[in-house]
Amino acid sequence: MGKLKERFEKLGKNNMLLSIVMVVLGLALFIWPGKTLTLAAQILGIALLVGAGISALSWYRDRHKVNAGYGTLGVAMVCLVAGLVVLIAPKGIITLLPKLIGIAILINGVINLAQALELRNVGNGSWTSSLVMAVLTIVLGLFLVVFAFSAMEVAVMVIGGVFVYNGVSNLWIESRYRKMGR
Repeated sequence: MGKLKERFEKLGKNNMLLSIVMVVLGLALFIWPGKTLTLAAQILGIALLVGAGISALSWYRDRHKVNAGYGTLGVAMVCLVAGLVVLIAPKGIITLLPKLIGIAILINGVINLAQALELRNVGNGSWTSSLVMAVLTIVLGLFLVVFAFSAMEVAVMVIGGVFVYNGVSNLWIESRYRKMGR
């Protein structure tokens, strides 16, 4: 029984440390969403460059073998180019994802609009609510396409807020749990 209690105490200490890290990271995400996104993109760029280097070294080491494929060298080149692009234009990469999502939502909204108009043509009474929802979907899709970076910043701020809440709630629960054990 003593080992189990010792494990719970160690787990509690690790949980408290992780919770503090989550609060700090959450605050950084919430206060500086743009800088945090840029930093994350730069870390991704560096990771891609490291991957390129590892792939290139692997190819170089095995280049004289019969089964030494150029696939590894190709991966190195792709990682090198991608890493450089991400490092040179991190905000461009960050805005790409919400723009693609926005385009998909926009297309879905246009399809919804066509469906709403078809409902009107057949005399269905719910066509107006369908029309309103389709137009709202189109507007939201356009928002993501036009304001992609701002949308990502808001998403990062929400994630930061969730991190802060999770860290604070973990610290609170852990403190109550420790008091119970005394």
